[in-house]
Amino acid sequence: MPQPVGTVRSPEGTYEFTFVTSDEKKLKSGEFVYYILDGKKVMCRIVKRKPLRTYPDSFLSSPTIHPSKILKALGINNDTQLFEVKACVMGYYDKKLGFVNPRIPPPPGEPVYLAESDVIQETLMKKRVGEIGSLHVGYLLNRDEDVPVVLDASLITSEHLCILASTGSGKSYLSGVIAEELMKPYNRAAVLVLDPHGEYHTLKEMEGMDEFCSDNYRPRVRVFGKDEVKIRLCELEYSELVGILPNLSDKMEALLKNAYENMPEKFTSQQLIDEIMRMDDSYTSRALVWRIRRYIQGMDVIDDYIHMELKDLLRPGQLSVLQLYEMSDLEQQVLASVLLNRILNARIAAEKGKTGEVLEYPVFIIVEEAHRFASRDARSYDVMRTILAEGRKFGVGVCLISQRPSKIDPDILSQCMTQVVMRIVNPADQENVRSSVESIGRDLLDELPGLTKGQAVVAGVSINAPVLMRVRERLTSHGGVSRDAPGEWMRWTSLMDGAVSVSSGFTGKAGNYSKEKDKKEKDKAEKDEKIETGKEIEKVGKTGKAEKTGKSRGTKKGLKIKQKNARLFWEE
Repeated sequence: MPQPVGTVRSPEGTYEFTFVTSDEKKLKSGEFVYYILDGKKVMCRIVKRKPLRTYPDSFLSSPTIHPSKILKALGINNDTQLFEVKACVMGYYDKKLGFVNPRIPPPPGEPVYLAESDVIQETLMKKRVGEIGSLHVGYLLNRDEDVPVVLDASLITSEHLCILASTGSGKSYLSGVIAEELMKPYNRAAVLVLDPHGEYHTLKEMEGMDEFCSDNYRPRVRVFGKDEVKIRLCELEYSELVGILPNLSDKMEALLKNAYENMPEKFTSQQLIDEIMRMDDSYTSRALVWRIRRYIQGMDVIDDYIHMELKDLLRPGQLSVLQLYEMSDLEQQVLASVLLNRILNARIAAEKGKTGEVLEYPVFIIVEEAHRFASRDARSYDVMRTILAEGRKFGVGVCLISQRPSKIDPDILSQCMTQVVMRIVNPADQENVRSSVESIGRDLLDELPGLTKGQAVVAGVSINAPVLMRVRERLTSHGGVSRDAPGEWMRWTSLMDGAVSVSSGFTGKAGNYSKEKDKKEKDKAEKDEKIETGKEIEKVGKTGKAEKTGKSRGTKKGLKIKQKNARLFWEE
């Protein structure tokens, strides 16, 4: 039986209590302890601690003398320091009922124990490392030993995930860890990544790593560049077509709708233009045609003929990265809207036994810079809201990653049932997280500004209770590493200095040629300067009655005239 670390002092409401301890190091804020209730270990989290006894103010008047020395001088023994620790009741794990909160605090005098590693994993984690459907994303923050934090992949991929953090906090690094876990042999997921910054191409390294392979499985990673990412025009809904074309009048919209409805199942932009001109040859139709040529035919991501097959992008055991960094914001939003809509419809068709384009297996989509696609004014907003609200029923899961959660529509953000929140400093974003993320208590939200890179609060349905964690190390390289500008400047100048020293050390014809060339360039520069000075003095000469002729250029007499007139010019 483990030794208790404290004794319950008094309950404070239904879910909190205080206990007294002499421990000075182990019982940190966020640490886990438990008490025994009917033979079950009820897990609790420490939220605050303070010393029970403090020094008198007069003992603190001299910074150079520690108060303990004053006590010793007075003959008072103060070897044992006591602390009052406040903890909140979380619950215990029952094999039949799952995670249960007893809704009753411990009575005074009850011993309190520090939670062991296996107790934490059994109580707080739904999965163990290496189990089918597990995501090992990190370790408990407050423990010196490694206590794994493991999430339930089935609940993440069906009920959505969000990763919220300020720039540089490690959100893209964490999403890379999650992508690695999804491609492990015990998950073999079908994953699509919308990558606006070109950070995820390094995941291709996993194809050659033993950690991702088994006897009958090896993951596949495909990276699609701008030239490979295309939307066929006939795949655009009418509303998406209207959203691309700016400043349409009511008459233009009516004309476009009639022409769109007259199109066959597969059509080109030129066929659409011909149909518009056939229906109405007026200023309105010509203005509409100009917009189609400018915004449809001129948009690289839209093509008349190329069609991206969904099964080339999404299949179990494959991770596909769509690199969007060479596209405009409009092209990125149009692509996301059309592609997500096709994926959702393909999953609905598969679930309901319909024909046409189908995906027979669940899929998971990672969306970087989610505020670009999930804000109310984004063209992909409607389909994003639909997937977040209804995707769970059809096996379409989404991971939203953003540094500006306040710009994401609250209705969308609230549908992410697992939340990973890293360091956030912006007050508007903090308030948005408080209102949208219900499963994280205020005590943990207060930790957000103090988190460092790679530290996070994890909460939601994929874990039994919120925890503070540090993200595990990635197996593949991180493609979003910040550039070390001073280091690169130093290396660049060192190379340049080396090149100069090498060139200056040349001998023979090459060295003589370099010296002669430098001398010629210097002489030419001096000559050009004299000529330009002469031209300026010619202008002065016309007004200063000392006009210089071309013959005097370069002579001593001419130079004296130039100097004299230049002085007159500047003195005036």
